[in-house]
Amino acid sequence: MSEDKDVRIVDLLNADAPPRRDPLFRVSVLERREHRRFQRRLYTMLAGALLIILVSTFAIRIGAGGLGTMGALVVGAALASAYLAFRRSLPQILRRFSI
Repeated sequence: MSEDKDVRIVDLLNADAPPRRDPLFRVSVLERREHRRFQRRLYTMLAGALLIILVSTFAIRIGAGGLGTMGALVVGAALASAYLAFRRSLPQILRRFSI
């Protein structure tokens, strides 16, 4: 009789157990996270490209005198947008290039 109670208790505990891990669910969650990360990077790079285009257009309208200054702004905007797009993976990239 004690064995029957033990089996029943085990069955009741198993009924309340959390569901087994679903590998497909985990993969779908990781896929969604990576997709959002890709979208954030894409939007950052697009915003940087738009900024570079705007600064370049403004430099062309000013004329040749302001072209050097605006060129520096374009390079600065490109570097800033690249940093914002890859700021989380930048340390890993730099470690790969270190000796």
